[in-house]
Amino acid sequence: MASRSWSSQVIVLSISSFGENHREASVLTKEKGLIKAAVFGGAKSRLRSSVAPYHSGQMWFYSDPVKKTNKITDFDVKQWRENIRENLVRTWCASLCTEIVLRSQGTCDWTLVNAFFDGINVSEENECKSAVIRFLWRTVILSGFRVDIETCSRCGRDYGGEQANSVLWYVPQEDGCVCGGCAARSERIFPLSDESRFYLHAVETCRPGISRSITLSMQAYTQLREFLFFITARMLGGKIKTLEAGAGIL
Repeated sequence: MASRSWSSQVIVLSISSFGENHREASVLTKEKGLIKAAVFGGAKSRLRSSVAPYHSGQMWFYSDPVKKTNKITDFDVKQWRENIRENLVRTWCASLCTEIVLRSQGTCDWTLVNAFFDGINVSEENECKSAVIRFLWRTVILSGFRVDIETCSRCGRDYGGEQANSVLWYVPQEDGCVCGGCAARSERIFPLSDESRFYLHAVETCRPGISRSITLSMQAYTQLREFLFFITARMLGGKIKTLEAGAGIL
């Protein structure tokens, strides 16, 4: 019989209340994905204060297979990430990541999510905005929703190596990109310039440090934001509440 006590590296995503004075944590574990676990103890207890959103470290659980419940018994916090809660943009970015992980039922990559929280915790606002672009594109790829951003889905022309002010438009009905010669005016909603496509290519193929060093123009950032917000909402099967609540922040 498997032991009811076990441990894992985790990221605390959210906390909710249940019963009269109890709390439940949604945590992303490295080994078992997303789980919910009860947090007991008074308001001043060490465990209750340490199990808070965006904290990560080694967590110990007790699981009851009969009742199908989990209880947190200890938590050794390695990353507190206090800076996230001190800035509106950082908080919004963390909330967006949390919603994506929860709605995707924890299928997001643990290492990617952990690195994203580490990054925004120490980044300025503009860097956080670029970090969201990189996180969304990597999440889309890992979830199997990657769009071909280099080839026109109609004429088949490959724009992967071209840097000649070429623009492709993402067409939702085809879930692909269309060149200027094939796209009708009414389809030109999600443009992707050379710069935008180059950035996504770097995020996908280069080491994280290289893509982080690339500066995005405001035009390219705006294009990628609209494109990736749409793709992510499609991946999740509906509107992203964090985007609606934080309209204008990014």
